Amino acid sequence: MSKSFSSIEEAFAWFLENVYKNLPADEKKGELVSAWRSFTFNQGISQKRMISILERYGFDVKILVTYKR
Repeated sequence: MSKSFSSIEEAFAWFLENVYKNLPADEKKGELVSAWRSFTFNQGISQKRMISILERYGFDVKILVTYKR
């Protein structure tokens, strides 16, 4: 299955809803639960941290920036 997202935040929200919640309890500890809390309660999570987690769970993250004059 292939899915594309328009932002890191959109991909991370999808990850939390579709991957994270189905992980075994012992895997939802430490960094992952901290990232979930930070994202869910708008406490601040960096894109770098989100990308690191997404890549660890099989996401291929590429950032595209386009400038049109």
